[in-house]
Amino acid sequence: MKLRISNLGVIDSMEIDMSQPFILFAGDNGTGKTYAATFLYSLILELRKVLLNKDFHFEKAELNITKRLNSGVDGEVNAAKLYDLLIDFLKHRKKMVVDSMNLNITTNSFKCEIATTKEEWEKELYEKAVIVGSNHIVKKANSYEYQLRWKKEEHQPIVQALLVTALYFDGIIGAQMFTAERSGIYTFNKELSVGRLRNPEERLNARYPKPIADGLADAADVVNQRKKESDYTEFADEIEQMILHGNLTVSEDGEVLYHVSNNTELGYNESSSAVKTLAPLVFYLRHTAGQYNVLFVDEPELNLHPKNQILLAKIFVKMINAGLRLVVSTHSDYIIREINNMIMADGLNKAGDEIMAKMGYDKSLCLSQDKFAPFLFQKNAKGKVIVEPLAVDRYGFNMPSIDDAINQQNDVTNTFYEVLKYDHPIE
Repeated sequence: MKLRISNLGVIDSMEIDMSQPFILFAGDNGTGKTYAATFLYSLILELRKVLLNKDFHFEKAELNITKRLNSGVDGEVNAAKLYDLLIDFLKHRKKMVVDSMNLNITTNSFKCEIATTKEEWEKELYEKAVIVGSNHIVKKANSYEYQLRWKKEEHQPIVQALLVTALYFDGIIGAQMFTAERSGIYTFNKELSVGRLRNPEERLNARYPKPIADGLADAADVVNQRKKESDYTEFADEIEQMILHGNLTVSEDGEVLYHVSNNTELGYNESSSAVKTLAPLVFYLRHTAGQYNVLFVDEPELNLHPKNQILLAKIFVKMINAGLRLVVSTHSDYIIREINNMIMADGLNKAGDEIMAKMGYDKSLCLSQDKFAPFLFQKNAKGKVIVEPLAVDRYGFNMPSIDDAINQQNDVTNTFYEVLKYDHPIE
């Protein structure tokens, strides 16, 4: 389902759906990329919260039950009613979503609307299949039929809420966001009143936007999180081996420790800035990553050498190919160029060209252009930001704002070089 966002901070207009597994935001500083990501993050979580509220009755969602089982139900969704339900949510609950972001945004002119027509939505919902968990939630393709299964009867409203959230966001039922402030997330969480950060009423009076408050609360809970293991630990291991050259652990009292390859143990505050920047991602991949959650990452290039930015871009594509979902905001030409390389590698792989293997690429590093959606955030003449989707083909995509800066710098370099070597620029 496509959403139309307007008057969100500096953003004049933006249309986006969450169907592509890999979404990329790029543009100049101050063009609203973080605002857009924070809104989408908050929207997913606040909608789910409303659906889970004890006062919400699922009759509103028209999840018509056709068969009751001991451990679940079978039924059919009413696409038109689900469409109306989301319209009602976006109309009457937008202030709740914006307030939860805890950013300086007025709701007077801000709008979030459905850009997909009801007829398009009914067709789209009918055709797509949605599966969450191991047959936990199933919506069949080319049908409105669904099956829900749960272990206990009290889980029914939770599973129903996840079904509706997944239908709206193409299989997404939750979200995680790593902001540009993530490098200090394990440094300061113990000094803060984390209990109130989890409290929505008190968070409104806090100094922290929702993603930061949620991140601090997650950092405080890292001892409990380490007891779980996700299905994506291989990517945490790869970040440690290829980029950090050491591994991260958590002590019994919640201290993050960095173990260097030569068996030296460092405290979190003694570790490099790269370790601090990537630690939240490592722990997420090792303990809490899920195929049905979307991960927002703001400026993944923070504190990373260009070669490590390229390695991280490759790990991102491996994550996508393993079924994870990503929304990334970046200023890194290295990350963008490597994404283009992996889109071209996908074309070479389909053609059976051996050159891909010679360059060190395999199927896990091939990115289908159909899985990728880049957006350019750019100010117009009036100073408002228009967000434009960029075309992607088998050669990748162009990012004008970054390409223009590089071309300008190259022109300066070439001119200075020519003057120094030939005493005058070559015409």
